[in-house]
Parts: sequence; structure tokens; C-alpha cells
Amino acid sequence: MPIPTQERSLLPFVTLQGAICTLSGFIGYFLMRERGHQAMFEFTSIMLTFAMLAATLAYGFGARLGLGGKMLMKLGFFVPGVVLLSGNQSVWAMSFAFGSFLGLTWGARHWLEMQLLSDGQRDAYASHAGALAVAGGIAATLFSTLLLTQTVNSARLLYALYGAACLLAAWRLGRGMPDAPLQPLKAPLALVRRPDFLACLPLFFLESGLFGLGQAITSIGASRAMGSAAALGTVATVAGLAGGVGLYLSARRRDVDNRASWLGGSCLAMAIAFLFLAGSAWIPGLFVVHLIAKAAAGPFLGASEHVLNQRALDIAGDLGDRIVVREVTLWALRMASLLGFWALSTAMPPAVMLAAGALLMAAAVGLEYLVAQAWFGEGARQPA
Repeated sequence: MPIPTQERSLLPFVTLQGAICTLSGFIGYFLMRERGHQAMFEFTSIMLTFAMLAATLAYGFGARLGLGGKMLMKLGFFVPGVVLLSGNQSVWAMSFAFGSFLGLTWGARHWLEMQLLSDGQRDAYASHAGALAVAGGIAATLFSTLLLTQTVNSARLLYALYGAACLLAAWRLGRGMPDAPLQPLKAPLALVRRPDFLACLPLFFLESGLFGLGQAITSIGASRAMGSAAALGTVATVAGLAGGVGLYLSARRRDVDNRASWLGGSCLAMAIAFLFLAGSAWIPGLFVVHLIAKAAAGPFLGASEHVLNQRALDIAGDLGDRIVVREVTLWALRMASLLGFWALSTAMPPAVMLAAGALLMAAAVGLEYLVAQAWFGEGARQPA
């Protein structure tokens, strides 16, 4: 089924968002190489906090400032672009750059997609959007790898490349894209007490609550197995092709009736990928296998989770309130899991820490499927 014009206008945004998201892997690699795993935990915790604050403040003051989803999207690229081009490579600067990018661009994307998509349109759109995000990520990783190869792994030039790409995106994106003005928040705290919101909490924790932990342990595994940032980029570029192409070709086969099946298959594949990551604690070469398996399964799981997140946002209440409460809740869950594991990691050798974190992620992916089946079944919540 062809994607309607309004929805198709969002795809360049999604592609460039996927391209800039690859920056996190390189930040993690350089931090691990220069300052160790403690710096990676510090970066992730600060970055997640900036992401939550960016989204919350945008929704809290956006209506007063006359912002719409399109301007929020542009700010999501402009702000990190300026920081990356400044040359400041401190943990706080990198955390602010990537955190503001995540908070603002995902805030804009949630707002625009929830305005434009009906529930029946979400599956095919998520497949196309996921495939293009992977394509953007592959292109960005390829250019970054070529740059790192020619500049002897220069972090400064790499960050400048991403900064220039962000500013270009802020300038060019949005043409022909429908806008949706942000609305004032009404009663976000009232949502916290609603039974339908409380029912989302297990799903939030399993699907996104361990996001920070996943980011951190993947960077730890990369620093142990990859000899250079260029080598990491090469493997990631090749690995991403299979998942992106497969997801695009499967778009017509995804619909409302088989959501649980697609999620189950991708969860199984991702759990296996994390088992390979656990094994890389003692056999570093398994990290390459993990990266390939994760890149192949990731786009399929991402497409299923994207639809799942939109189903969770279908609960009753004002859309802005729903998004803000979700973002703050995810931040609390992510910080709790990340800080808890960080505290435990001080008593673990690096290999044990990597294996324990990877096994925890594998178990969480399996539990996510069990919890999500109810959302994709016949009794799932209807759009509000």
C-alpha cells in the first residue's frame, strides 16, 4: 500500500534522524578508549537527563513560543549542530549535544506522527521509516569510517562532520511537511493516576527502561573488541545492510493482524544477539557476530516497537500530556536501571560486567514480547 503524501513528507526527517543517531556509537567508543567505562556511564546518565529535559521543556513552553512540530524538528538538529562544531569534546558537551538531539527530534516525531497516522497505517509506515533510518545510518557510518581512516581516528573532525550534517538538516528539512502547532499542557499529573497509564509501566520498562544500559554495555563491548573507531564503523556499515533491506521488503507483509508474530521473531533474534554480546566478554570476536545479528534484527524490532509505542500513546488524555508523562517516566526507569547497574559494576571485573548486562538485556527482550502480546491482541486498547 503506497504511503500517503503527508506521511511520506516525514521520511526525509526520519532518514536524517537515523543518520545522526549513529553518532552515539562513536561517542561511546572514544569515551571508553580515553576514560574507561565509568565515563560511558556518566555520559549516558547525563545524556538521558538532557533528552528528557529537552522534550519536557519543549512541550511545556512550545505553545507559548508559537512552536510547531516542524520547528521542534529543526531545533533538534540545530542545537546539537552548534555544540558539535564548537569543538568541545567534554562529557557534558557530548551529553548535551546528543541528549538535546534525541529529546527534540523524538518529541517532534511523536507529535507529528500521532497527528498524521491512523492505527491501520502504522505498520507499513513503520517499516518504510525504519528502513530509511537504517539507510541513513549506513550512509553516515560509511562516511564517518572513511573520514576516520584518512584522519587516524580524529574525534574532532568526526564530530565536526556530524555537526555540519545537523546544521544542513536544520536548514533544509521541513519543506512540504505538514505542521502541527504545539498545544499547552493541560493536566499531565492527572495521567499518572490513571489505570490505563499504570498498565503501561511494565511495557515502558522492558521496551525503553533499559535503553541506557544497552547503550553503555554495547560501548564497553566495542572498546574491548574493536581496534579502532574505523574498524567499528566498517563492521556496523556492512551489518546494517541486511536488516534495512529485509525490513523494506517486508513492509507489505506487516499489518494489524500479524503484529505479535513480527514482534516475537524480532525479539528472539535480538535476544540471541545479546547472548553473543555476553559471550564476547571472553571471546572478543563474538562482538562482531553480535553487531551483525543486532543490525539484522534491530530494524524489525524497532518497527514493531514503534507501533507498540504509538499504541501506548493511544490512552485517553491530551496528546501533549501523554508524551510528556511518558518521557519523564522513561527517564526515571532508564536512570534507575542504569545507576543501579553502574553501582554494581564497581564490584565486577569488566568481563563479568559486560556479560551480566548483556544477559539482563536478553531476558528483558524476551519479557517484552510476553507483555506486548496483550497490546497487539484483539483486546488491545483502541485509539482515544
